[in-house]
Amino acid sequence: HNALFFLLATIVTLSSANLHGASLGRATRTIDCIRGGGSYYESNPSYSSSSSTLGDLDEQGVYRGASVSSTLQYSRHQRPPPITQAIRNYFVSLQQFPTLFYGTTISLFFFILWQFQSTSQAAGKILRNHFVCSRYNVLKKKRLHALVLSAFSHASLQHLAVNMYAYSTFGRSVKQTLANQGVALWPFVVSASIFGSLTFLAMDRGGGSCIGLSGVTLALLAFDSLVYPSKELRMIVSFVPIQLPAYYLFLGLVGISIAGMMGLVGGNVAHSTHLGGLAFGALFYEAFKRGYVRQLNYKCRKAYYAIR
Repeated sequence: HNALFFLLATIVTLSSANLHGASLGRATRTIDCIRGGGSYYESNPSYSSSSSTLGDLDEQGVYRGASVSSTLQYSRHQRPPPITQAIRNYFVSLQQFPTLFYGTTISLFFFILWQFQSTSQAAGKILRNHFVCSRYNVLKKKRLHALVLSAFSHASLQHLAVNMYAYSTFGRSVKQTLANQGVALWPFVVSASIFGSLTFLAMDRGGGSCIGLSGVTLALLAFDSLVYPSKELRMIVSFVPIQLPAYYLFLGLVGISIAGMMGLVGGNVAHSTHLGGLAFGALFYEAFKRGYVRQLNYKCRKAYYAIR
């Protein structure tokens, strides 16, 4: 109703200005010089007479500014780039963030390998032994590298697409936050993958296994939501668009993960890994806020350059 009232008031005002423009002009000519003498107005050297003002409204009340018309012309006549070029541009933009670039390309490479596990026994054996987090691989066979490599392993396209989108989206934001204190992103990603995998092994009571970057992406989401708790996030859940603050999403994911571990939420999902990622992101935020991350980063860099 307020928008409608504003629109009607604008139309009435413009109509009144057109009808009574002459009388308003005669009235303004009867005004004497302003207090202190001089002209009726003081010229501003920074003002450009070619800038867009309300005078650019035509008789129908349509704005005819150059910027708007160029935007309309661009959206009407220019086609989007081809899919191949869009993908190429995406990876070129990722090269500005090496951790995100290499994490994405490695995940894509392992995803392709998973598609040949049924036809190639060698590929399937390597993937199951070194790119899957399980008690058998990590605890019994001492394949500790599986704690990290399993995070970049995806067997389904949907799992890969969701994780890559979240990894790129929240990774860029977290990278900028960490860079303000001279901290790199890759230690966060590696540590989050290890923490999430260890949480899965600690909570797993059977012979389950876990793959995927969900623990890392949720760690990034948790850290970013605590740094910017009021950031509005948009998502689609069961074809229903939802928009809510990042902190509320963080709390909701914690609740879902706990409910999943209690068996209240079904599905083939490693809820313990998700909870581990969220917990790591929250703990990292507390350490980052208190300056512990910056101090540790300084000591590690100092030790590295001393050895080098």
